[in-house]
Amino acid sequence: MKRILFFLVLILSFPLVKSQNYDNLRVSLLTVEPRDNEVYTIFGHTALRLSDPVQNIDIVFNWGTFDTQIPNFILRYVKGETDYFLSTLSFESFTATYLMYKNATVIEQELYFTDNQKENLIKTLGINLQPENSEYRYDFVFDNCTTRPRDIFEKICDGNLVYPKLPEPLTFRKLIHSCTNPYPWLEFGIDCVIGNGADSLISYRSTLFLPEKLMEAMNNSVVVYPDGSSNTLVLSSGVVVRPQDESQAKSFGYAISPVFAGTGLLLLFLVLIIVGYFKKRRFRLLFALLFLIAGTGGSIVATLCFFSLHPCTWPNWNILWLHPLHFIGCVGFSFGKSYRLFTWYHAINFVLLSGFMLGWYWIPQELNPAVVPYILSLWMISGYESFKKHE
Repeated sequence: MKRILFFLVLILSFPLVKSQNYDNLRVSLLTVEPRDNEVYTIFGHTALRLSDPVQNIDIVFNWGTFDTQIPNFILRYVKGETDYFLSTLSFESFTATYLMYKNATVIEQELYFTDNQKENLIKTLGINLQPENSEYRYDFVFDNCTTRPRDIFEKICDGNLVYPKLPEPLTFRKLIHSCTNPYPWLEFGIDCVIGNGADSLISYRSTLFLPEKLMEAMNNSVVVYPDGSSNTLVLSSGVVVRPQDESQAKSFGYAISPVFAGTGLLLLFLVLIIVGYFKKRRFRLLFALLFLIAGTGGSIVATLCFFSLHPCTWPNWNILWLHPLHFIGCVGFSFGKSYRLFTWYHAINFVLLSGFMLGWYWIPQELNPAVVPYILSLWMISGYESFKKHE
């Protein structure tokens, strides 16, 4: 299929290369604004459009194509071994795709490039479309559907594309939060799995992994030539797909926030511990469920921390409170009696969680405050199991 697309684009583009007449060739950046259809759509999307009405050419180049049918897709994605590839489709098909999503907005920016730059652009795209070059190892912040067009723009401008300065210091985490802020559970989960690499200060260029940031950069950047002259990039901009249903309910937004849910959980376990102490009862199944969930979450954190190729997942200080060893606590509560192994586990876990909370402000990582009630729930139960009189 990709070979067919390659030859199709090559044939369509041949008149442009042959005639070396680029007066009617329009180069546009297409930005799909963030929307809530799926988790990955909240970050938006970027594509590149080449059109020439005289030669009846209107092609969209999309670096965000991936195949969910490949074996072990989810596991490969978690490990950071997902391959994306460059694909092409007509502009009509591209807009029709996003018209299907009632809440999609697509903005087009027509960009100014010289004839020489346009020629280099076509040659670069031809090379990118070759079967051996079309696939690439996807990287959320360093190599994605937005950074690919950015890199091409820089290349055809011979490194003379000058970006503005950052108005304030930024980190990858803050930029991710700018997209996840309306979705507290998603933000909570992402903050648990990315480490302190996401908290390093970054350059303006590094912010351009987000589609809206690249769109903003095109409006504020200039191309400076050796003779000292310069030009802005954006000739015009407009909306090519408008949202038809902006009131659509969010597909993964929830009324109960992580903080509210965690506080309720903390109060529940506090009541259970008090009742259990005075009534001489053990709510083993509920305690086991908490440690089962913590162990499962810890397994995800550990996998991303130690085995994933994703950036910014190592080191991750959340591994000190959310780790696979919580399965020991789960197994311990499944027995009717307390054994020394499980008592020692809870004692160590209690000390570890105590140190984590006491050292919160000195940990070199921005931690999500919503994790506090979950940590305190584990801490409280481990403390109770460590110091109570065992039968």
